[in-house]
Amino acid sequence: MLAALLLCSFAFSQELFVVKSSEKYGIVNENGVVVIPTTHNSIGNLQKITKDWSKVQIDSLYGIINKKGGIAVEAQYEEIGDFDEYKKGWALVKQNGKYGFINNKGREVVATAYDSIGKFDEHTKGLILVDANGLKGLIDKDGNIAISVKYSSIEKYGQTRKGWALVKNKEAKFGFIDADGKEVVPVIYDDIDSFREKPEEATEAHSVE
Repeated sequence: MLAALLLCSFAFSQELFVVKSSEKYGIVNENGVVVIPTTHNSIGNLQKITKDWSKVQIDSLYGIINKKGGIAVEAQYEEIGDFDEYKKGWALVKQNGKYGFINNKGREVVATAYDSIGKFDEHTKGLILVDANGLKGLIDKDGNIAISVKYSSIEKYGQTRKGWALVKNKEAKFGFIDADGKEVVPVIYDDIDSFREKPEEATEAHSVE
């Protein structure tokens, strides 16, 4: 027995239907062409996320269908966020409990390898903080690793000195890195405090009788 239910037409150039056969679900278009075969336990409603794309839930995972009813992104993610929230043309995705990014061509531009991902420019311009297995690093706006994911903490740049960030490694040693990731002060110290003279102390130290 085959049953059909109208799924969505407003987001597409043609209507799509959820179909059910032998207790399994799929999607066909208005011409009867199979878009998604009837092999799935459930198919959720389409949610428009760009001008030409809509998110669809298949079983417990999400993918993306284009306006012609074709598969733009296979249903392989536990979550697909909104495009342009982090960077124009990018959407945050979650797979196997890890986060990454896809672009508006459906390509994974940052691998789903991170436990958490911050926001661009929070730590320094053009970079975003990522965390994997308790270690932190920074990636750039092309999706490349700018600062290796090897520090237990990375302070925001410019907190102590312009262009520098205080870092701590997994052995709890401190140092400084620059914007290129170079360790300008070796990460070998138990603690680092910025030395700043208080105005009154400086006046007393430099006064002449």
